[in-house]
Amino acid sequence: MLAWEKVEEIRRLLADEAWSHRRIAVALGVGRSTVGRIARGEYAPASTDPEEDEEERELFAPPSGPHRRCPRCGAKVQLPCLACRVRLWDMVERLAKGS
Repeated sequence: MLAWEKVEEIRRLLADEAWSHRRIAVALGVGRSTVGRIARGEYAPASTDPEEDEEERELFAPPSGPHRRCPRCGAKVQLPCLACRVRLWDMVERLAKGS
């Protein structure tokens, strides 16, 4: 999902009426269908809280940088450790189901 700032920017450009859906999509790096859904009011932003968006970006950031030892599992990986993240999600899912 797009951050609320990007959705608002798309809405602003749509209101300008000088921009086509294709031009907006290319300029902002989104799909034309996404621009169309926003124009029709069928798209809701990920959240309205910029702090939540920042937390989500950090949580779902792709691994980067040099390979290091993960402090949790000890594997040599690019941090954040994807394996530990998957284990955490699995544990949260199990707790939510009550297993």
